[in-house]
Amino acid sequence: IMRRLKFREPHVRRMSFERANLSYVVRRTEDKHGQLLRIVGSVPGPGIVYVRTREKAETITAFLNEHGIAAGFYHGGMNYLMRSVRQDEWIRGTTRVMVATNAFGMGIDKSNVSFVIHYNMPKNMESYYQEAGRAGRDGQPADCILLYSGQDVRMAEFLIERSHEAEDETIDEATRQQLIARDRERLRQMTFYCTTTECLRHYILRYFGENSPLSC
Repeated sequence: IMRRLKFREPHVRRMSFERANLSYVVRRTEDKHGQLLRIVGSVPGPGIVYVRTREKAETITAFLNEHGIAAGFYHGGMNYLMRSVRQDEWIRGTTRVMVATNAFGMGIDKSNVSFVIHYNMPKNMESYYQEAGRAGRDGQPADCILLYSGQDVRMAEFLIERSHEAEDETIDEATRQQLIARDRERLRQMTFYCTTTECLRHYILRYFGENSPLSC
């Protein structure tokens, strides 16, 4: 960017990727509904539950409401008015938990999110860091919890293949294969995060090119 804009004397300021108030947790489980209910029931305050599909956003919302938790869903299939209403309800606190696809993100103006739960493993570390980072923007302690099962990897691999099948016809086969290989490598790093026994904070910071202590 600096080269293309022909900066003569660029001043570079780099901030750390570390968010000291966030706690990172991965829970390996085949009972995601049960884990979700226990976490939401034990962690106070408002939160976000990220899911992979629109259908899952709606079914998880219904599940939480059936168990007395005020939840709403948000996804790209909703019209603008409905999305605005849902976001306003969540910001005002009438909805405690927002269950959403990655369509729920840009422009969120709520600083006191006390937890972000990923019901499904994200496709890469960049997406995970951005979405988990919506917790604790007020500087207070907050939890970033990822629910992981082996099926997440298989589904993510399937979606990678499907997403590139729909590529614009102007993309040649060699380029398409490069994109698939890139996405598979990012998925591999995300899977390593979910299965590592080392400090998760260290893993995140190392992934983004920072040195950090090996232990939390």
